[in-house]
Amino acid sequence: MQPFKLSIALALAMATLAVLPGCGSRAVPEADPVESSTTSVDANASSPTLAEAWNEIPGAKTKQRGDAVVVVDLREVSEGDYDAAKKLLSRSNDVAELFMPGAAWGDGTVLRLAALPKLRRVRVYGKEFDDAKAKTMSGLPALVAVTFQDTSVTDEGAAVLAELNELVDVSLMNSPVTDQVLESISTLPKLNKLKLRGTKITGEAFGPIAKLPLVDLELAETDFGPAGMQAISEIEGLQKLNLWLTKVDDESMKAIEGKTSLTVLNLDNCPFITEGSIPVITSLPKLTLLHLGKSKVAPEALPELKVLREMQTLFVNDLGLEEDKAMELKAMFPKLERFVY
Repeated sequence: MQPFKLSIALALAMATLAVLPGCGSRAVPEADPVESSTTSVDANASSPTLAEAWNEIPGAKTKQRGDAVVVVDLREVSEGDYDAAKKLLSRSNDVAELFMPGAAWGDGTVLRLAALPKLRRVRVYGKEFDDAKAKTMSGLPALVAVTFQDTSVTDEGAAVLAELNELVDVSLMNSPVTDQVLESISTLPKLNKLKLRGTKITGEAFGPIAKLPLVDLELAETDFGPAGMQAISEIEGLQKLNLWLTKVDDESMKAIEGKTSLTVLNLDNCPFITEGSIPVITSLPKLTLLHLGKSKVAPEALPELKVLREMQTLFVNDLGLEEDKAMELKAMFPKLERFVY
C-alpha cells in the first residue's frame, strides 16, 4: 500500500507546480518584455524629422544645412495647405530665409515669424500682399533683407521699411511704389542693395537716394530718366548700376563720368544711349561688366572701349557688328571671359 500512496502524492505535487505563475511551459506566453521593448523603439524611429515633415506639404521647398532646415519656400503651396505650413514653420527654429505668397500672410503671421530666432530674410510675393499687411512687418526688426515682389504695396505700405534699421537688402520689384519711397528708406544706415525694377519711379524726386550707402542699384524696366542721374552720381561707393530699358540719355550719363567705384553698368535696350556716351563709359576704369546690347551705339565706336582693361563680360549684341570686327574687338580685352555680339 505504501508505494501506491507515494505515487498519488507525487502526481498531486506535479499538478500543483504546473499551474503556478512563471513555472512550466505555460508561464512563457503570459509576458513578452522583448517584444514590448522592440515596439517602443520602432514607434520612436517612425517619428518624422523636420525635413521629412516639410516634404509632406505639397509644393513646399526647403534647403538644409546639415540636419537644420534653413530656407523655406512656400510659393508653390496651395491655399488649402497654408495653415499646415505655417504651423510647421513655427517649429522650424533654424529657418533664416522665408519665401512666402502674399495670400498666406494673415493675422498672427508676424507673431509666428517673430518667434523664429534666426529669421533674417523675408521674401513676399503676390498682389494679395498690400499696405495693411506690409505695415505689420514692423514687428520683425531683426530682418536684414525684405522683398515685396509683384505685390500691391504702395509708398504708404513700404514706409514700414524705415523702421527696420538692420536692412541691407530691399527689393520692391514690380510693386507700385514711386520716387517717394526713397524718403522712407533714405535713413537706413546699412542698406547696400536696392532693386526698384518694374516700379513707378521716374527719377523726378530722387534726391534722397544720394544718402543711401548703396553698392548695388537696379532701376530696370522703369520710366527712370535723366532727372535722377545727378542723385545717383552722389552715391559714394556705388559699384553696380542697372539701367536696362530706362530713359537715360547721353547728356544725363555725364553725371557719372569718372565714377571710379563702378564695376557693372547695364545699358541694355536703352534707346537714347548712343556713341555719345562712350567717353563717359571709358572714364570708368574698374568696369568688369558692360551691357550695350540693343542701344543706339554705332558699332564703329566700340573699339574706343579698349582702354577698359578690367573688362570680363561685354554685351554688344544687336548693334550691327560684323563678325570680323567683333573678333577684333574681343581680342582687345585681355581679361574677357564672356563676349556676346
